[in-house]
Amino acid sequence: MSTEAKPGWATVTTKVEPNNLVIAGYPLAQLIEHSNVLETAHLLIKTELPTQAELAAHTKAAYQAAMKPAPKVERFEGEDISAALGACLLMDGELFAVPQTGDDGPVNKTIFALGRFARYLAYLLGNEPALDKAAADEPFGNLIYRAVTGEETVDPKKGLMIETMVVASVDHGVTPPSAQAGMIAASVRADYAMSLCSGVGAITDVHGGAGRMAALVFQKIAAKAKQENLSIEKATEALVLEYRETKKRIQGMGHRVHSQDPRRDVLWQRVKEYGLAGKCVEVSECISDIFQKASGKSLPINVDGVIGAIVADMGMDVDLAKALFVFGRVAGLSAHYFEEIATQRPMRRINFGDVVYEGKADRDYPK
Repeated sequence: MSTEAKPGWATVTTKVEPNNLVIAGYPLAQLIEHSNVLETAHLLIKTELPTQAELAAHTKAAYQAAMKPAPKVERFEGEDISAALGACLLMDGELFAVPQTGDDGPVNKTIFALGRFARYLAYLLGNEPALDKAAADEPFGNLIYRAVTGEETVDPKKGLMIETMVVASVDHGVTPPSAQAGMIAASVRADYAMSLCSGVGAITDVHGGAGRMAALVFQKIAAKAKQENLSIEKATEALVLEYRETKKRIQGMGHRVHSQDPRRDVLWQRVKEYGLAGKCVEVSECISDIFQKASGKSLPINVDGVIGAIVADMGMDVDLAKALFVFGRVAGLSAHYFEEIATQRPMRRINFGDVVYEGKADRDYPK
């Protein structure tokens, strides 16, 4: 039998290991705790955190992008938010016009795209009046808050929590379906917006969108606990047993790589620090143990499930769990697009399992 190692191909973006996610050397858990979405997007593209001057320029550029009118696309009744966002991408001449060449072209294009996504969501959700009242010196997280809630007065803790969930969603390497779809488009040198659209379109209730379905389950459990005067643990146990008997799957649980999702604990910690945790977060913390006791199988809660619980406890529309995931993943999809066109030959045969991380060595987020 041959012992020769299989040939691999390199990425410098994200290292994915069981229970460990590292972006350009920094643990994603630390980025979730300390970094904002524009800083994290810069890191994904440039493999270093931005300077204060660069971050200020990004904040200004993202604001300017968010203030430009949205492309006029029609959202059909029942249309998935991913599909509607994809239509906006393909119709957006403002995004197409932004150059992506030169040392700073890729990061500038990515920052502009994030600003545009704030506008897309505000437009699709009917929240443009709130976004239009944003001041030029507001943090970009405030613009996200306005776009997804429609509220003109920003609740600081809720705004920070929303951005925290966006940062938690930025990337999971090259193997998720959304990254693969975007990279295949990049490999044939599709336009940036087309590649992004391919990736965003692959974010569905199966991949990246399970938070919505999890939120509905958690809300059902919380309601049962209140109506029947049960503890959250007892109500969760009752629903787990019901789902097992009817062979229903509980969304937002299980992961193909992680037995303990590295994004989970920091999200729980942050939502409690902000005083925003409620009964749905409580369900998300106990449901995996209850499922294992009932079935003998380990099915850990994943990032989608935790985000769904937080969105529900914050009183937001559960559809926003997927919208926030898509928002964050724009940064990672952009990074993979620009890395593919810069380092790989066109129309290569991509074996995503052969990727080798050759990026920055492990390091801690600067204090």
